[in-house]
Amino acid sequence: MGKHLFGMILTHQGTYANNRGETEGTATTLQKVLRNGDLYTTVSAEAIRYALREGWQANHYPVNRYFKDHKECNFHDSDFKNWFKYLDDDNLGYMHAKKETESRRGLLEITRAISTTPWRGEIMQNFASPGSNPGVTHKNPIPYAVEVHDTRYQYGFALTPAFMGRKGFNDQDKLSPQQKKERLRQVLEGLVSLRRVGGNHARYFTDFSPEALVLRWTDDPAPRFLYCFVQDDHGNLSVAPLLQRAAGDIDPRELIIGTALDLPELKVLQEKGAKVFPSVKQAVNELLDQVKDDDLIFSPPQG
Repeated sequence: MGKHLFGMILTHQGTYANNRGETEGTATTLQKVLRNGDLYTTVSAEAIRYALREGWQANHYPVNRYFKDHKECNFHDSDFKNWFKYLDDDNLGYMHAKKETESRRGLLEITRAISTTPWRGEIMQNFASPGSNPGVTHKNPIPYAVEVHDTRYQYGFALTPAFMGRKGFNDQDKLSPQQKKERLRQVLEGLVSLRRVGGNHARYFTDFSPEALVLRWTDDPAPRFLYCFVQDDHGNLSVAPLLQRAAGDIDPRELIIGTALDLPELKVLQEKGAKVFPSVKQAVNELLDQVKDDDLIFSPPQG
């Protein structure tokens, strides 16, 4: 079937205020999820996917959907007849609006990003410029509130590169192993270079690129280490859940870790066979060096 790639990303710490146009009264809100009895903030996979498209377009990679002004979505091939030619159609999938059977499930699977610390109700008070709200007739500054969270986010992804350029088990490969490896490089480059995920960056700019990256290149169809980063009340970070999995469920020799952070478990993981690098880009390069042509050739299941 081909090898599977699983990854976990930990973003830089920042003051996040992800404005999606939703409000409660005059306060713009963060999305939240109840986790282990506490409220954590969360960012959708769709916001990450949009940022990926934006980055791919900026790098002049072959994408079908493109945005001229961040408002209007345009297509090079609106009927998706040549979907395999485009990085986004191949990896993020598509569905024809009028022909729902003309669709492709996204190969690149992304979890919701969840904060590493609980949200404690932090709110910032701001004033909008006079005239910014057409529903207000006076010329005074307009007060409003913004929910913010000083935190990091972690999220996971999964990809089976052998499926690139093919629709199903019985389809023929439309890409060579070399072309698939180049697409894999472009996908990973997009993930390690994410910039504007979500909204409100004009006032609350944050760095959503990874400060820590864990990759697993494996025949195992399950990731087994999602949300492996832990942050305590004093800001100390660890990957204790990953070390626990490496005791039996995961072969540590399959792991590639890139970070400049001083995580206490890294030395033990390295002694067990994991490859550890001081930067996320070095980890990506190591992964690409491990990918062989045979890993990218799809073998249909028998029966």
